[in-house]
Amino acid sequence: MNADGFTDLAPDYALGLLEGEELDAFERHLAAGCAACERELAAMDAVGDALACSVRTAAPPDALRVRVLEAIEREAVRESAAVLAPLPLPLPAAPSPWLAVPAGPAPDPGRPTASPTHAPSTPWWMRLAPPLAIAAVIAAALAGTWAYRLDGRLALVRGDLERVQAENQALARILDVVQSDPLRVVALAGLEAAPAARGRVLWAPGKKQAVLYAFDLPRPPAGKDYQLWAIVGGTARSEGVFPVGDDGRVTHVLPEAPAAGGATAFSVTLEPAGGMPHPTGDTVLLGTVTIDG
Repeated sequence: MNADGFTDLAPDYALGLLEGEELDAFERHLAAGCAACERELAAMDAVGDALACSVRTAAPPDALRVRVLEAIEREAVRESAAVLAPLPLPLPAAPSPWLAVPAGPAPDPGRPTASPTHAPSTPWWMRLAPPLAIAAVIAAALAGTWAYRLDGRLALVRGDLERVQAENQALARILDVVQSDPLRVVALAGLEAAPAARGRVLWAPGKKQAVLYAFDLPRPPAGKDYQLWAIVGGTARSEGVFPVGDDGRVTHVLPEAPAAGGATAFSVTLEPAGGMPHPTGDTVLLGTVTIDG
């Protein structure tokens, strides 16, 4: 089988469809070294990664936020009702109907006696004042707690919505790059600092857009970040720092990729957290832009 025949088999190999002798022959051919097949597989892998997330994103309906907030409010009301139990009001003490009569001789039955004097009584509404004041204080405290919890949950909802919107925007930019014509694929190889790592830059020069995919990249040490650079005219231009997932994978959208013919290489270095204006650390990944892309 000639080289063109093996190149035609590259898509089937990337999808895991080759079997038997064809699979063995293709893997032997790949191990012998074939730049055309490697470029084809690199492009297929990168496109597959992007298309895995290519389901058309739909904006959440306007009623979603209302339903979420109503559900949070109902839950908070139930919690408040469980805490705010009815407060028992103390029964007023029965006042003594008579003043104490000083000891002395028994009154003469034949003489008229003065009517007994009643003790002054406290109005009923004044007797309720202390328990009502306590109940008001408790109600105010519970209302403040409920409002605090509700504000915290609303902040979480807003944060989730903002995160989803940012992810949708990043996904739209990735798909825009993948669907570009022409699309250039720059393979990045791991150097001594991370020999097992590898990566690819999918570059749409006409749109000045690109996305970096990296694999098997070790997590950076504390206080360090990986930083991507585009080598333009012999000068390294920062394309931002990026995080690394627990599985060593990276997807990073370049803030502003070079135009056609503007870059000769892409590299990744290990820099102090937040990045540097110029490369200072060890180079982890490096890929040269070839003439045929």
